[in-house]
Amino acid sequence: MGEAIGETAGRVWQYLHSNGPATASQIKKAVNADAALANQAVGWLAREGKIATDRSKRYVRFSLRE
Repeated sequence: MGEAIGETAGRVWQYLHSNGPATASQIKKAVNADAALANQAVGWLAREGKIATDRSKRYVRFSLRE
């Protein structure tokens, strides 16, 4: 399972690098993963300090840290 999370985290990183900030549902759709796996991948990147969050009243957007 850890391998799948790591691979998905790589796809999430690539997507954010190429497309900029995105919501969780945009990321899930872009990397073709179910919600749990996409969330775990985002968590992996967050734990490594590679993702920033921007919270608005309606949603959270994720982006790569500069």
